[in-house]
Amino acid sequence: MKNFLIVARSFSDLHEKYINIIRDYIKDHGGMCVLDLDTCPDSSESEVRVDDNIECIITVGGDGTVVRVAQNVINRKVPIVGLNCGHLGYLCDMSVDNVEHCLDQLLSDNYKIDERMMLEGDCSNSPEQFRALNDIVVTSEAAGLYVLNLTVKVNGIQLYSHNCDGLILSTPTGSTAYNLSANGPIVSPHADCIILTPINPHTLNSRSIILASTDVVEVTIEARHDEDEPKANIIYDGTLRQVLKKGERIKIFRSATTSHMVMLENVNFLERIRARMQEI
Repeated sequence: MKNFLIVARSFSDLHEKYINIIRDYIKDHGGMCVLDLDTCPDSSESEVRVDDNIECIITVGGDGTVVRVAQNVINRKVPIVGLNCGHLGYLCDMSVDNVEHCLDQLLSDNYKIDERMMLEGDCSNSPEQFRALNDIVVTSEAAGLYVLNLTVKVNGIQLYSHNCDGLILSTPTGSTAYNLSANGPIVSPHADCIILTPINPHTLNSRSIILASTDVVEVTIEARHDEDEPKANIIYDGTLRQVLKKGERIKIFRSATTSHMVMLENVNFLERIRARMQEI
């Protein structure tokens, strides 16, 4: 690889330091580097501009930056590698301690490309379909104040109907995100599955369930009482995209689209999990 795009969500002193280190190192070693510091906000609405000659996107920030970029370059298939300047950085193969070593690997083509599955949502009230690298979350419009009643079916067969704060449907990549905070299982990013984790269910026997990646999950918003008019937010990778009302449903399934991540040979998922768990 010789042609790179650097993307950052914010421009703090720390970010500026490592953006300059990366840019200068790449140029000093015969590469080309373009900066994009403005088009990756939390809203994820702005498209990341990727020229045709770009071979790799380097994100500077944390997991959120990687996810935002992945959402915005779905149709380009340009691989992404993250430099972690945040707290955990499960998705980032580069750290502030090994920047130059990782850049050497990229410049010498000593890496692998890892395809990560994404989830797609199809709402009964909307023609638009959105994708998520980490997770799709169904949650109460007034989180913590209003309990939802959700009926969940898998491949047309009813699994359960729960009163809860919501439901997380996660990819293996997203198992270390909201799913982990909700006591869901950590899954290798190379696994092939969908993780279903309820959020604060009002029952003693509710657990996360790991489904096949070919399964289709249907979630319907029910009313707890006749006079209720519940609403649920549908959140894709932390961004609100759709709202469901009573009786409406969303189907969630594996997307035909994948994200492409750079996997450096000196990084091991299990080693990273062990290190991150010790930091928490």
